[in-house]
Amino acid sequence: MRRLLIEEPLSRAAVLSRRLGLFAWLSLALSLLLVWLKRLQPFEALAAVLACATLGVVAILLASIAFTAGWRHGARGMRSAVIGLFLGLLLLAYPVGLYLRDLASPPALDLTTDPDNPPQPLQPLKQLAKGWGPPVEASTMDAGAPRALSAVLLDEQMNDALRFALRAAGMSGWHVTIVDYARPPFNKEARFAAVVPSFLLRWPSDAIVRLLATEDGIRVDVRLIARQPWPLLHADDGDIAAYLDRVGALVQGKPGHAGR
Repeated sequence: MRRLLIEEPLSRAAVLSRRLGLFAWLSLALSLLLVWLKRLQPFEALAAVLACATLGVVAILLASIAFTAGWRHGARGMRSAVIGLFLGLLLLAYPVGLYLRDLASPPALDLTTDPDNPPQPLQPLKQLAKGWGPPVEASTMDAGAPRALSAVLLDEQMNDALRFALRAAGMSGWHVTIVDYARPPFNKEARFAAVVPSFLLRWPSDAIVRLLATEDGIRVDVRLIARQPWPLLHADDGDIAAYLDRVGALVQGKPGHAGR
């Protein structure tokens, strides 16, 4: 007498959850690669990332449906559902974490190395009318504690100092848009504006670099103003710190590193 083996049905939701999770990750990786290759504009990159996040949410919902089907009807495919759930949660973990961090401690959107006399924009900036507040002193973490970022003092002539500052901006991935520099003997101050891309999505922020002749040398100050307040859409203190480090390295004759 034969035994009848009754095989439980395979949950389609579980299979779709895993496939959507994998597709979302592959799409995200491709989108970020195209951003870094400058094949996607920031708006297009943001739309692609939001679409991938939506796919991640759908993968989580399908995994939940699969778990319910497995509990009630004994449907197979729970391993696929777990993979889909994991991929969806992992996809959302980083942006959600950044959002919660900024919600608990709102970031400063107008940073400078000289809050008492911040460098002034070379042209009107729309975001300053949004109420970002007064410029805040930029800082970095030093041995686990915040430390204010100081301006760089260069023992150079104004022409050479400006050349180093512009070269450091290019090495940092900044796009210089305007240079305001008076010719000698009125060259006590020089400024230039640059567009600073954010880390992942390359969303632009505005930077103003000021070189001021003082008794101690040429003082280099930076002001960084975000265009949007949302996480992943603005540069931060780290961009200022990296830029000032590159200026110092160039003056000392070190090659420095391109990019971030």
